Amino acid sequence: MLTFAAIAPHGGDIITQIADDPRTMEKTRTAMRELGRRCAAARPDTVVVVTPHGMIPAEGVSIGFTKYAAGVLDKPDGRFIKATFDVDTELCAAIMAAGEAHSLPLYRIMGDERREDAVLPLDWGALIPLWFLAHPMKPRPKVVVLAPSSTLPRETLVRLGVAIARAAESSGKRVAFVASGDQGHAHDPDGPYGYDSASQAHDMAMCDAIEKNDLDQLLYWPPEFLEDAKVDAFYQTLILMGLMGHTPMRGELLSYEAPTYFGMAVAAYEPM
Repeated sequence: MLTFAAIAPHGGDIITQIADDPRTMEKTRTAMRELGRRCAAARPDTVVVVTPHGMIPAEGVSIGFTKYAAGVLDKPDGRFIKATFDVDTELCAAIMAAGEAHSLPLYRIMGDERREDAVLPLDWGALIPLWFLAHPMKPRPKVVVLAPSSTLPRETLVRLGVAIARAAESSGKRVAFVASGDQGHAHDPDGPYGYDSASQAHDMAMCDAIEKNDLDQLLYWPPEFLEDAKVDAFYQTLILMGLMGHTPMRGELLSYEAPTYFGMAVAAYEPM
């Protein structure tokens, strides 16, 4: 069953050990620590994280079926963080089965099939949220990592959320879900995407949707608006919306800030 869900950003400076300037994302870091405390209180056996930066198939969704998942984030000066997790292949299989029932384009990532200890590489979109939500816990929960294509129809992403929720329910396990993503990426004229007022408008609309527990409105946001805003978390949040359609949850916005060129929102969801 689903015991917790979250929207979590993945800016590198959130993690103190590798931050170029720890003050830059201090507000978000504080919220992520609170998110981690709430996740731990929900006692998940498994944390399912959806990342926009993993191994993404064209017009599909990948799911890692390796024994382990591991990642490293490092800096040129030698600072780094690393983490390794066991993968919940039983829940992976349940999600695959539920996905097939929903006609979803799910693809397994098996690693080297000749090795029983194959490892799924964790990108920053998966590792940074897991660093706060799974890594500190003892015993450490298992993980499931999915990476969806942003080209998929919104309705397909919603159906994926329903499939994940059904798989969690049928598994008999306590499952947490994390929609990893940053918000609009055009907040700074000197940033890689330049400046567009749509980023601020998008981020405020997302915060409003979270606070009103009304993620359904995301289905109606115009594609041009999303393109101008240079969105990231939008697609993973649609999956969360589908999940909540199966398992009603109430969200709380813990923080929002845009200290650099991209916005970051942290939100916690608990079953109603």
